[in-house]
Amino acid sequence: MKATNPAGHKSLLIRWHYHRQSTSGFTLIEVLAMLIVLAVVMTVILSRTPAVEREAYAEAAIIRSHLRFAQSLAMGNNTESWGIAFTANSYTLFQNGLPAVVNLPNDSSSTHNLPAGISITSGVGTVLFDPWGSPGPDTINLTVNTEPISIHRHTGFIQ
Repeated sequence: MKATNPAGHKSLLIRWHYHRQSTSGFTLIEVLAMLIVLAVVMTVILSRTPAVEREAYAEAAIIRSHLRFAQSLAMGNNTESWGIAFTANSYTLFQNGLPAVVNLPNDSSSTHNLPAGISITSGVGTVLFDPWGSPGPDTINLTVNTEPISIHRHTGFIQ
C-alpha cells in the first residue's frame, strides 16, 4: 500500500526524503575545487617564508634525529657513554668521550657541519645520555637560528 493523500499524490514527507537522499554530500568537482584552492594558498604561504627559516627548521629536524640516534646507542649499549658535542657551526657524535667511529645517519662521518646561514645560537656544549636515554637531571635547550630543540630531563624526550 502506497502512502498517498486523498488527491492521489505522494505525501510531502516521502518526496522530501527522496530529494534529500539525492542532494546530500559534495560532488567530485566541488572537492577538486577545494583541493586546488588549498594548493594555491599553501604555495603563496610557503613562497613568503624566508628560505633561511625553512632551512633552520629542516636542520633542527636533522639535529633531533641525530640526538635520537645517540640516545638509542646509549640505551642499546650500557657499557659505553654516548653523546653529541655542539659548537656554533657543527656537532660531533661522541663515544666514551672521543669522536665516535660510527657515522651519523645520512652523513659520511661522526661530525655534521651546518649549512651557511644556519647556526646553533644557544645550548652549545655536550649532551651525554645515560643507559636509560636521559640527559640527566636538567632539561637541555638548543636553538637553531630561531627553532627550539628541547631534551627533557629524566625522560630524554626530544622535542
